[in-house]
Amino acid sequence: MKLHEFLRFDDIVIQAHDYPDADAIASGYALYCYLKKAGKDPLFIYSGREPISKSNMVIMVKELDIPVKYITQLDHVPELLVTVDCVYGERNVTKFEAKETAVIDHHECRGDPGPMSEIRSNYGSCSSIMARMLADEGFNVNLNRSLATALYYGLYMDTVAFSEIKHLADVDLRDSMHFDSVLIRKMINSNLSRDEMTIAGAALEKCFYCDEFNSAVVRAERCDPNILGIIADMLLQVENVDSCVVYCPSFNGYKLSVRSCTERINAADFAAYITKNVGNGGGHAGKAGGFMTLDAATDATNFIVEKIKRYHTEIRIITPETGALDVFSMKKYRKKYCVYGYILTTDICPAGEKIFVRMLEANSELAADENKYLMIGVEGEVYPIDKSKFETNYTPCDELPDMSFYENLPTVTTETADSSIPLRTMIKGCCSSDKAEIYAVRLNEYAKVFAKWVKDGGYLYGQPGDYLVCQAHDHSDVYIIKQKIFDKIYEEAEQA
Repeated sequence: MKLHEFLRFDDIVIQAHDYPDADAIASGYALYCYLKKAGKDPLFIYSGREPISKSNMVIMVKELDIPVKYITQLDHVPELLVTVDCVYGERNVTKFEAKETAVIDHHECRGDPGPMSEIRSNYGSCSSIMARMLADEGFNVNLNRSLATALYYGLYMDTVAFSEIKHLADVDLRDSMHFDSVLIRKMINSNLSRDEMTIAGAALEKCFYCDEFNSAVVRAERCDPNILGIIADMLLQVENVDSCVVYCPSFNGYKLSVRSCTERINAADFAAYITKNVGNGGGHAGKAGGFMTLDAATDATNFIVEKIKRYHTEIRIITPETGALDVFSMKKYRKKYCVYGYILTTDICPAGEKIFVRMLEANSELAADENKYLMIGVEGEVYPIDKSKFETNYTPCDELPDMSFYENLPTVTTETADSSIPLRTMIKGCCSSDKAEIYAVRLNEYAKVFAKWVKDGGYLYGQPGDYLVCQAHDHSDVYIIKQKIFDKIYEEAEQA
Protein backbone atom coordinates (compact mmCIF):
# COMPACT_ATOMS: atom_id res chain seq x y z
CA MET A 1 0.00 0.00 0.00
CA LYS A 2 1.20 3.52 -0.81
CA LEU A 3 0.26 6.72 1.00
CA HIS A 4 -0.86 8.42 -2.21
CA GLU A 5 -3.72 5.89 -2.38
CA PHE A 6 -5.39 7.89 0.41
CA LEU A 7 -5.53 11.03 -1.72
CA ARG A 8 -8.69 9.92 -3.53
CA PHE A 9 -10.57 10.53 -0.28
CA ASP A 10 -11.50 13.95 1.08
CA ASP A 11 -12.95 13.15 4.51
CA ILE A 12 -10.13 11.32 6.31
CA VAL A 13 -9.79 10.44 10.00
CA ILE A 14 -6.49 9.18 11.44
CA GLN A 15 -6.88 7.18 14.66
CA ALA A 16 -4.24 6.07 17.16
CA HIS A 17 -5.02 3.32 19.66
CA ASP A 18 -6.61 4.14 23.01
CA TYR A 19 -4.17 5.53 25.60
CA PRO A 20 -1.67 6.17 22.79
CA ASP A 21 2.06 5.91 23.30
CA ALA A 22 4.79 7.92 21.58
CA ASP A 23 4.97 5.61 18.56
CA ALA A 24 1.23 5.85 17.90
CA ILE A 25 1.20 9.64 18.20
CA ALA A 26 4.30 10.02 16.02
CA SER A 27 2.91 7.71 13.33
CA GLY A 28 -0.44 9.46 13.22
CA TYR A 29 1.27 12.84 13.11
CA ALA A 30 3.41 11.68 10.17
CA LEU A 31 0.34 10.71 8.17
CA TYR A 32 -1.36 13.96 9.18
CA CYS A 33 1.60 16.01 7.87
CA TYR A 34 1.65 14.09 4.58
CA LEU A 35 -2.07 14.61 4.00
CA LYS A 36 -1.94 18.30 4.94
CA LYS A 37 0.89 18.89 2.47
CA ALA A 38 -1.22 17.15 -0.19
CA GLY A 39 -4.05 19.64 0.41
CA LYS A 40 -6.27 17.46 2.60
CA ASP A 41 -7.76 18.42 5.95
CA PRO A 42 -7.56 15.23 8.05
CA LEU A 43 -8.75 14.79 11.62
CA PHE A 44 -6.27 13.07 13.99
CA ILE A 45 -7.91 11.41 17.02
CA TYR A 46 -7.61 8.88 19.79
CA SER A 47 -10.16 7.58 22.29
CA GLY A 48 -10.44 5.51 25.44
CA ARG A 49 -11.89 6.07 28.87
CA GLU A 50 -9.76 9.15 29.52
CA PRO A 51 -7.32 11.45 27.72
CA ILE A 52 -3.53 11.33 27.81
CA SER A 53 -2.11 12.25 31.22
CA LYS A 54 1.36 10.68 31.20
CA SER A 55 3.96 13.43 31.53
CA ASN A 56 6.15 12.66 28.54
CA MET A 57 3.12 12.28 26.27
CA VAL A 58 1.65 15.59 27.40
CA ILE A 59 5.01 17.25 26.70
CA MET A 60 5.30 15.56 23.30
CA VAL A 61 1.88 16.69 22.10
CA LYS A 62 2.26 20.22 23.48
CA GLU A 63 5.87 20.99 22.56
CA LEU A 64 5.63 19.54 19.05
CA ASP A 65 2.22 21.12 18.51
CA ILE A 66 0.68 17.83 17.40
CA PRO A 67 -3.01 18.37 16.48
CA VAL A 68 -4.35 15.18 18.02
CA LYS A 69 -7.79 15.28 19.66
CA TYR A 70 -9.28 13.09 22.37
CA ILE A 71 -12.86 12.04 21.58
CA THR A 72 -15.35 9.50 22.84
CA GLN A 73 -17.74 9.83 19.90
CA LEU A 74 -17.18 10.60 16.24
CA ASP A 75 -19.91 12.95 15.05
CA HIS A 76 -19.95 11.67 11.48
CA VAL A 77 -19.07 8.62 9.37
CA PRO A 78 -15.87 9.51 7.47
CA GLU A 79 -15.05 8.34 3.96
CA LEU A 80 -11.81 6.82 5.25
CA LEU A 81 -10.55 5.97 8.74
CA VAL A 82 -6.86 5.02 9.03
CA THR A 83 -5.67 3.32 12.22
CA VAL A 84 -1.96 3.72 13.01
CA ASP A 85 0.04 1.48 15.35
CA CYS A 86 -3.07 -0.68 15.72
CA VAL A 87 -5.61 -2.64 13.67
CA TYR A 88 -9.18 -1.43 13.16
CA GLY A 89 -11.63 -3.49 15.21
CA GLU A 90 -9.12 -4.91 17.70
CA ARG A 91 -9.55 -4.54 21.45
CA ASN A 92 -7.04 -1.74 22.02
CA VAL A 93 -8.77 0.76 19.75
CA THR A 94 -12.28 2.18 20.07
CA LYS A 95 -14.31 1.24 17.01
CA PHE A 96 -15.83 4.11 15.05
CA GLU A 97 -17.89 3.53 11.92
CA ALA A 98 -16.33 4.45 8.59
CA LYS A 99 -17.18 3.91 4.92
CA GLU A 100 -13.69 2.49 4.32
CA THR A 101 -10.80 1.65 6.64
CA ALA A 102 -7.04 1.31 6.31
CA VAL A 103 -4.33 0.04 8.65
CA ILE A 104 -0.67 0.93 9.18
CA ASP A 105 0.91 -1.16 11.93
CA HIS A 106 4.00 -3.08 13.02
CA HIS A 107 2.28 -5.58 15.32
CA GLU A 108 1.33 -9.11 14.35
CA CYS A 109 -2.22 -9.29 13.00
CA ARG A 110 -4.28 -12.46 13.46
CA GLY A 111 -7.35 -11.25 11.62
CA ASP A 112 -7.98 -9.70 8.22
CA PRO A 113 -6.97 -6.02 8.25
CA GLY A 114 -8.65 -5.42 4.89
CA PRO A 115 -7.33 -4.61 1.41
CA MET A 116 -5.83 -1.26 2.43
CA SER A 117 -3.21 -2.29 4.94
CA GLU A 118 0.50 -1.98 5.50
CA ILE A 119 1.61 -4.31 8.29
CA ARG A 120 5.35 -4.74 8.69
CA SER A 121 5.84 -6.88 11.77
CA ASN A 122 9.58 -7.11 11.18
CA TYR A 123 9.93 -3.39 11.98
CA GLY A 124 10.66 -2.17 15.50
CA SER A 125 8.15 0.66 15.37
CA CYS A 126 5.29 2.07 13.36
CA SER A 127 7.33 5.28 13.16
CA SER A 128 9.88 3.39 11.03
CA ILE A 129 7.12 2.27 8.66
CA MET A 130 5.86 5.82 8.29
CA ALA A 131 9.39 7.14 7.66
CA ARG A 132 9.85 4.61 4.84
CA MET A 133 6.41 5.26 3.37
CA LEU A 134 7.02 9.01 3.41
CA ALA A 135 10.39 8.54 1.73
CA ASP A 136 8.69 6.45 -0.98
CA GLU A 137 6.44 9.46 -1.67
CA GLY A 138 9.41 11.86 -1.88
CA PHE A 139 8.40 13.50 1.41
CA ASN A 140 11.48 14.89 3.21
CA VAL A 141 10.81 14.43 6.93
CA ASN A 142 13.80 16.54 7.91
CA LEU A 143 12.16 19.67 6.49
CA ASN A 144 9.77 19.43 9.46
CA ARG A 145 11.81 19.30 12.67
CA SER A 146 8.77 18.59 14.84
CA LEU A 147 7.92 15.55 12.75
CA ALA A 148 11.53 14.33 12.70
CA THR A 149 11.65 14.65 16.50
CA ALA A 150 8.34 12.82 16.93
CA LEU A 151 9.38 9.90 14.73
CA TYR A 152 12.77 9.60 16.44
CA TYR A 153 11.12 9.57 19.87
CA GLY A 154 8.48 7.08 18.73
CA LEU A 155 11.20 4.65 17.66
CA TYR A 156 13.23 5.30 20.84
CA MET A 157 10.29 4.44 23.09
CA ASP A 158 9.02 1.42 21.16
CA THR A 159 12.46 -0.21 20.92
CA VAL A 160 13.41 0.36 24.59
CA ALA A 161 15.98 3.08 23.89
CA PHE A 162 16.97 1.43 20.56
CA SER A 163 17.90 -1.86 22.25
CA GLU A 164 15.25 -3.81 20.29
CA ILE A 165 15.85 -2.46 16.78
CA LYS A 166 14.75 -5.12 14.27
CA HIS A 167 15.16 -3.77 10.74
CA LEU A 168 17.40 -1.59 8.63
CA ALA A 169 14.50 0.88 8.46
CA ASP A 170 14.81 1.33 12.24
CA VAL A 171 18.54 2.04 11.86
CA ASP A 172 17.84 4.52 9.04
CA LEU A 173 15.30 6.39 11.17
CA ARG A 174 17.57 6.45 14.21
CA ASP A 175 20.56 7.75 12.23
CA SER A 176 18.96 10.14 9.74
CA MET A 177 16.56 12.34 11.73
CA HIS A 178 17.37 16.01 12.37
CA PHE A 179 15.63 16.05 15.73
CA ASP A 180 15.42 18.47 18.65
CA SER A 181 17.91 16.87 21.04
CA VAL A 182 16.97 19.16 23.93
CA LEU A 183 13.29 18.17 23.72
CA ILE A 184 14.19 14.50 23.33
CA ARG A 185 16.19 14.63 26.58
CA LYS A 186 13.31 16.42 28.27
CA MET A 187 10.80 13.74 27.22
CA ILE A 188 13.12 10.88 28.11
CA ASN A 189 13.57 12.36 31.56
CA SER A 190 9.87 13.06 32.06
CA ASN A 191 8.56 9.53 31.94
CA LEU A 192 7.00 9.95 35.37
CA SER A 193 5.50 12.94 37.13
CA ARG A 194 6.12 13.34 40.87
CA ASP A 195 2.63 12.08 41.61
CA GLU A 196 3.15 9.08 39.33
CA MET A 197 6.49 8.34 40.97
CA THR A 198 4.72 8.36 44.32
CA ILE A 199 2.09 5.97 42.94
CA ALA A 200 4.77 3.66 41.56
CA GLY A 201 6.82 3.72 44.75
CA ALA A 202 3.84 3.07 46.98
CA ALA A 203 2.69 0.22 44.75
CA LEU A 204 6.09 -1.48 44.69
CA GLU A 205 6.33 -1.30 48.48
CA LYS A 206 3.25 -3.52 48.71
CA CYS A 207 4.33 -6.03 46.05
CA PHE A 208 3.09 -9.58 46.58
CA TYR A 209 5.70 -12.12 45.50
CA CYS A 210 4.65 -15.60 44.34
CA ASP A 211 8.10 -17.05 44.98
CA GLU A 212 7.11 -20.58 43.99
CA PHE A 213 6.38 -19.40 40.46
CA ASN A 214 8.83 -16.48 40.15
CA SER A 215 5.90 -14.13 39.71
CA ALA A 216 4.67 -10.93 41.37
CA VAL A 217 1.44 -8.96 41.73
CA VAL A 218 1.17 -5.24 42.43
CA ARG A 219 -1.86 -3.04 43.01
CA ALA A 220 -1.43 0.64 42.16
CA GLU A 221 -3.65 3.59 42.77
CA ARG A 222 -5.73 4.76 39.83
CA CYS A 223 -3.37 6.13 37.17
CA ASP A 224 -2.68 6.39 33.44
CA PRO A 225 -2.55 2.78 32.12
CA ASN A 226 0.92 3.45 30.71
CA ILE A 227 2.20 3.86 34.29
CA LEU A 228 1.20 0.27 34.98
CA GLY A 229 3.58 -0.78 32.21
CA ILE A 230 6.43 1.22 33.75
CA ILE A 231 5.86 -0.43 37.13
CA ALA A 232 5.70 -3.84 35.48
CA ASP A 233 8.95 -3.22 33.61
CA MET A 234 10.58 -2.28 36.92
CA LEU A 235 9.35 -5.51 38.49
CA LEU A 236 10.93 -7.64 35.77
CA GLN A 237 14.31 -6.22 36.79
CA VAL A 238 13.93 -7.77 40.24
CA GLU A 239 15.87 -10.98 40.82
CA ASN A 240 13.76 -14.14 40.38
CA VAL A 241 10.75 -12.31 38.94
CA ASP A 242 10.02 -13.78 35.50
CA SER A 243 6.44 -12.60 35.16
CA CYS A 244 4.21 -10.05 36.84
CA VAL A 245 0.76 -8.49 36.89
CA VAL A 246 0.26 -4.84 37.82
CA TYR A 247 -3.26 -3.50 38.12
CA CYS A 248 -5.19 -0.43 39.21
CA PRO A 249 -8.85 0.52 39.63
CA SER A 250 -10.47 1.89 36.49
CA PHE A 251 -13.98 2.60 35.29
CA ASN A 252 -16.17 -0.35 36.32
CA GLY A 253 -13.23 -2.61 37.05
CA TYR A 254 -9.46 -2.97 36.96
CA LYS A 255 -6.91 -2.27 34.25
CA LEU A 256 -4.04 -4.80 34.02
CA SER A 257 -0.51 -4.73 32.67
CA VAL A 258 1.18 -8.11 32.28
CA ARG A 259 4.85 -8.83 31.62
CA SER A 260 6.97 -11.92 31.02
CA CYS A 261 10.67 -12.37 30.37
CA THR A 262 10.58 -16.17 30.12
CA GLU A 263 9.71 -18.22 27.05
CA ARG A 264 7.68 -20.51 29.29
CA ILE A 265 5.03 -17.83 29.77
CA ASN A 266 3.49 -15.90 26.91
CA ALA A 267 2.20 -12.65 28.39
CA ALA A 268 -0.79 -12.60 26.02
CA ASP A 269 -1.90 -16.09 27.10
CA PHE A 270 -1.22 -15.18 30.72
CA ALA A 271 -3.42 -12.08 30.48
CA ALA A 272 -6.21 -13.98 28.71
CA TYR A 273 -6.11 -16.74 31.36
CA ILE A 274 -6.29 -14.30 34.27
CA THR A 275 -9.19 -12.34 32.80
CA LYS A 276 -11.17 -15.31 31.44
CA ASN A 277 -14.89 -14.98 32.33
CA VAL A 278 -14.28 -11.65 34.13
CA GLY A 279 -13.01 -9.47 31.29
CA ASN A 280 -10.53 -9.72 28.44
CA GLY A 281 -6.81 -9.69 27.89
CA GLY A 282 -4.19 -10.10 25.19
CA GLY A 283 -1.09 -8.64 23.62
CA HIS A 284 2.34 -10.00 22.81
CA ALA A 285 4.76 -12.61 24.13
CA GLY A 286 6.53 -10.21 26.49
CA LYS A 287 3.97 -7.49 27.09
CA ALA A 288 0.20 -7.67 27.39
CA GLY A 289 -2.72 -5.96 29.03
CA GLY A 290 -6.30 -6.52 29.99
CA PHE A 291 -9.35 -5.44 31.89
CA MET A 292 -11.42 -7.31 34.45
CA THR A 293 -14.56 -6.66 36.46
CA LEU A 294 -14.97 -8.18 39.92
CA ASP A 295 -17.75 -7.88 42.46
CA ALA A 296 -17.15 -5.58 45.41
CA ALA A 297 -16.57 -8.48 47.81
CA THR A 298 -13.66 -9.93 45.81
CA ASP A 299 -10.09 -9.04 46.77
CA ALA A 300 -8.46 -8.39 43.39
CA THR A 301 -4.92 -9.25 44.51
CA ASN A 302 -6.01 -12.61 45.94
CA PHE A 303 -8.03 -13.29 42.80
CA ILE A 304 -4.99 -12.70 40.56
CA VAL A 305 -2.67 -14.69 42.83
CA GLU A 306 -5.03 -17.67 42.72
CA LYS A 307 -5.20 -17.42 38.94
CA ILE A 308 -1.38 -17.41 38.79
CA LYS A 309 -1.21 -20.52 40.97
CA ARG A 310 -3.75 -22.31 38.79
CA TYR A 311 -1.98 -21.21 35.62
CA HIS A 312 1.22 -22.85 36.82
CA THR A 313 -0.29 -25.97 38.38
CA GLU A 314 -3.27 -26.83 36.18
CA ILE A 315 -1.73 -26.42 32.72
CA ARG A 316 -0.26 -29.54 31.18
CA ILE A 317 3.27 -29.03 29.84
CA ILE A 318 4.56 -31.07 26.90
CA THR A 319 8.13 -30.58 25.66
CA PRO A 320 10.36 -32.48 23.21
CA GLU A 321 12.11 -33.88 26.29
CA THR A 322 8.80 -35.35 27.48
CA GLY A 323 9.08 -37.90 24.71
CA ALA A 324 6.47 -39.49 22.48
CA LEU A 325 2.80 -39.52 23.45
CA ASP A 326 1.22 -42.69 24.70
CA VAL A 327 -1.43 -43.18 22.03
CA PHE A 328 -3.09 -46.16 23.74
CA SER A 329 -6.00 -44.01 24.97
CA MET A 330 -6.15 -41.81 21.84
CA LYS A 331 -8.29 -42.27 18.75
CA LYS A 332 -6.97 -42.38 15.21
CA TYR A 333 -8.23 -39.77 12.73
CA ARG A 334 -7.66 -38.99 9.09
CA LYS A 335 -8.15 -35.83 7.12
CA LYS A 336 -11.35 -35.48 5.16
CA TYR A 337 -10.84 -35.11 1.44
CA CYS A 338 -10.17 -31.48 0.69
CA VAL A 339 -7.88 -29.38 -1.45
CA TYR A 340 -5.39 -27.56 0.74
CA GLY A 341 -2.83 -24.91 -0.01
CA TYR A 342 0.95 -25.05 0.18
CA ILE A 343 3.85 -22.81 -0.79
CA LEU A 344 7.44 -23.61 -1.72
CA THR A 345 9.68 -21.58 0.57
CA THR A 346 12.02 -20.89 -2.33
CA ASP A 347 9.11 -19.13 -4.07
CA ILE A 348 9.13 -16.65 -1.19
CA CYS A 349 12.83 -15.82 -1.17
CA PRO A 350 16.18 -17.27 -2.24
CA ALA A 351 17.42 -20.45 -0.58
CA GLY A 352 19.19 -19.78 2.70
CA GLU A 353 17.34 -16.56 3.56
CA LYS A 354 15.33 -16.67 6.77
CA ILE A 355 11.53 -16.60 6.71
CA PHE A 356 9.52 -15.52 9.75
CA VAL A 357 6.04 -17.02 10.02
CA ARG A 358 3.21 -16.00 12.34
CA MET A 359 0.99 -18.93 13.28
CA LEU A 360 -2.18 -19.05 15.37
CA GLU A 361 -0.32 -19.54 18.64
CA ALA A 362 3.37 -18.96 18.04
CA ASN A 363 6.01 -17.82 15.61
CA SER A 364 8.17 -20.04 13.48
CA GLU A 365 11.45 -19.28 11.78
CA LEU A 366 13.05 -21.27 8.97
CA ALA A 367 15.49 -20.84 6.14
CA ALA A 368 14.14 -21.07 2.61
CA ASP A 369 15.04 -24.47 1.18
CA GLU A 370 13.79 -26.59 -1.70
CA ASN A 371 12.95 -29.27 0.89
CA LYS A 372 10.85 -26.92 3.08
CA TYR A 373 7.24 -25.98 2.39
CA LEU A 374 4.62 -23.87 4.12
CA MET A 375 1.22 -25.48 4.58
CA ILE A 376 -1.91 -23.30 4.69
CA GLY A 377 -4.67 -24.61 6.97
CA VAL A 378 -8.38 -24.10 6.47
CA GLU A 379 -8.48 -21.17 8.87
CA GLY A 380 -5.53 -19.49 7.16
CA GLU A 381 -3.01 -20.79 9.71
CA VAL A 382 0.50 -21.13 8.32
CA TYR A 383 3.05 -23.70 9.46
CA PRO A 384 6.26 -25.21 8.09
CA ILE A 385 6.51 -28.80 6.81
CA ASP A 386 9.40 -30.86 5.47
CA LYS A 387 9.15 -32.12 1.91
CA SER A 388 9.29 -35.75 3.07
CA LYS A 389 6.44 -35.23 5.53
CA PHE A 390 4.46 -33.34 2.89
CA GLU A 391 4.82 -36.20 0.42
CA THR A 392 3.60 -38.67 3.07
CA ASN A 393 0.50 -36.66 3.91
CA TYR A 394 -0.42 -34.79 0.72
CA THR A 395 -0.47 -35.13 -3.05
CA PRO A 396 -0.02 -32.05 -5.29
CA CYS A 397 -2.95 -31.42 -7.64
CA ASP A 398 -3.90 -28.99 -10.39
CA GLU A 399 -6.94 -27.79 -8.45
CA LEU A 400 -6.52 -24.73 -6.25
CA PRO A 401 -8.02 -24.58 -2.75
CA ASP A 402 -11.19 -22.67 -2.01
CA MET A 403 -9.78 -19.21 -1.36
CA SER A 404 -12.74 -18.41 0.90
CA PHE A 405 -10.89 -20.60 3.44
CA TYR A 406 -8.19 -17.97 3.48
CA GLU A 407 -10.13 -14.86 4.37
CA ASN A 408 -7.77 -14.31 7.30
CA LEU A 409 -4.61 -15.44 5.56
CA PRO A 410 -1.62 -13.95 7.37
CA THR A 411 1.58 -12.72 5.78
CA VAL A 412 5.21 -13.64 6.31
CA THR A 413 8.36 -11.58 6.45
CA THR A 414 11.98 -12.26 5.54
CA GLU A 415 15.38 -10.93 6.54
CA THR A 416 15.56 -8.47 3.65
CA ALA A 417 11.94 -7.65 2.78
CA ASP A 418 10.81 -4.09 3.48
CA SER A 419 7.26 -5.22 4.10
CA SER A 420 5.17 -8.30 4.74
CA ILE A 421 4.89 -10.68 1.81
CA PRO A 422 1.39 -11.58 0.55
CA LEU A 423 1.05 -15.34 0.23
CA ARG A 424 -2.20 -15.60 -1.71
CA THR A 425 -0.61 -15.48 -5.19
CA MET A 426 1.98 -18.16 -4.31
CA ILE A 427 -0.45 -20.85 -3.14
CA LYS A 428 -0.45 -24.20 -4.95
CA GLY A 429 -3.04 -26.96 -4.48
CA CYS A 430 -2.71 -30.37 -2.84
CA CYS A 431 -5.10 -32.96 -1.46
CA SER A 432 -4.78 -35.10 1.64
CA SER A 433 -3.32 -38.55 1.25
CA ASP A 434 -4.94 -41.74 2.53
CA LYS A 435 -1.78 -42.15 4.62
CA ALA A 436 -2.34 -38.86 6.45
CA GLU A 437 -3.42 -40.16 9.85
CA ILE A 438 -3.04 -38.76 13.34
CA TYR A 439 -3.79 -39.73 16.90
CA ALA A 440 -5.80 -37.18 18.86
CA VAL A 441 -7.48 -36.67 22.19
CA ARG A 442 -9.76 -33.84 23.22
CA LEU A 443 -8.31 -31.72 25.98
CA ASN A 444 -10.20 -31.26 29.23
CA GLU A 445 -7.47 -28.99 30.56
CA TYR A 446 -5.19 -26.18 29.43
CA ALA A 447 -1.97 -27.32 27.76
CA LYS A 448 1.28 -25.90 26.43
CA VAL A 449 3.12 -27.80 23.73
CA PHE A 450 6.71 -26.78 23.06
CA ALA A 451 6.85 -28.12 19.52
CA LYS A 452 10.24 -28.74 17.95
CA TRP A 453 9.59 -26.33 15.07
CA VAL A 454 8.45 -23.33 17.13
CA LYS A 455 11.21 -20.74 17.47
CA ASP A 456 12.61 -18.97 20.54
CA GLY A 457 11.14 -21.42 23.04
CA GLY A 458 7.57 -20.41 22.19
CA TYR A 459 4.72 -22.84 22.52
CA LEU A 460 1.33 -23.83 21.18
CA TYR A 461 -1.48 -23.12 23.64
CA GLY A 462 -4.50 -25.36 23.98
CA GLN A 463 -7.72 -24.82 25.91
CA PRO A 464 -10.39 -27.31 27.01
CA GLY A 465 -12.11 -28.55 23.86
CA ASP A 466 -9.04 -28.28 21.64
CA TYR A 467 -7.19 -31.41 20.53
CA LEU A 468 -3.78 -32.77 21.52
CA VAL A 469 -2.40 -34.46 18.42
CA CYS A 470 0.55 -36.49 17.19
CA GLN A 471 1.42 -37.94 13.81
CA ALA A 472 0.48 -41.62 13.45
CA HIS A 473 3.95 -42.39 12.10
CA ASP A 474 5.79 -40.19 14.65
CA HIS A 475 4.36 -40.05 18.15
CA SER A 476 6.95 -37.44 19.17
CA ASP A 477 5.62 -34.91 16.61
CA VAL A 478 3.12 -33.36 19.03
CA TYR A 479 1.03 -30.23 18.53
CA ILE A 480 -2.34 -28.59 19.24
CA ILE A 481 -5.26 -28.25 16.81
CA LYS A 482 -8.01 -25.82 17.70
CA GLN A 483 -11.45 -27.38 18.09
CA LYS A 484 -13.13 -25.49 15.24
CA ILE A 485 -10.32 -26.46 12.86
CA PHE A 486 -10.22 -30.11 13.95
CA ASP A 487 -13.94 -30.64 13.56
CA LYS A 488 -13.83 -29.12 10.09
CA ILE A 489 -11.04 -31.19 8.55
CA TYR A 490 -10.74 -34.51 10.46
CA GLU A 491 -12.90 -37.62 10.72
CA GLU A 492 -12.43 -40.74 12.81
CA ALA A 493 -10.47 -43.49 11.05
CA GLU A 494 -10.96 -47.21 11.40
CA GLN A 495 -9.25 -48.34 14.54
CA ALA A 496 -6.68 -51.10 14.21
